[in-house]
Amino acid sequence: MSDPSLSPRVALGHIAIATPDATALARTLADALGAVRGEEELLDGGALRVVFVRLGAVTFELLEPQREDHPVAKFLAQRGPGLHHVSLDVGDLPASLARARASGVRLVDETPRSGAHGSRIAFLHPKSLGGVLLELSGPAGPPEPR
Repeated sequence: MSDPSLSPRVALGHIAIATPDATALARTLADALGAVRGEEELLDGGALRVVFVRLGAVTFELLEPQREDHPVAKFLAQRGPGLHHVSLDVGDLPASLARARASGVRLVDETPRSGAHGSRIAFLHPKSLGGVLLELSGPAGPPEPR
């Protein structure tokens, strides 16, 4: 077992739920649990609507695809609504990716890319992690080259 004092700083960023109707799910979370609807963004060139909902210290990221060719739309078609990924906030995204790669974890993203709120993100493949898609999220960095 590794020494916990050597463990990198990590915190739960959010829990992402794929849904065909983010507005309805946000309303249900608010009515049933007292959650508070937060900001909304369009990502991937407008192909993905993201609605943030906060419940205490937990943030839900509701993913509503706007185009049928978006990966979240394909996820919904294959699996239906539900848990899409868990996001972990890491202090050093490149170092976290390098550590995952060195340990044999399959990476979805070899290099960080843009995420919500200007963050930098990279996904780790669920086949390496017990069937759960993990997103590593780091602070905003330089813009991606076009």
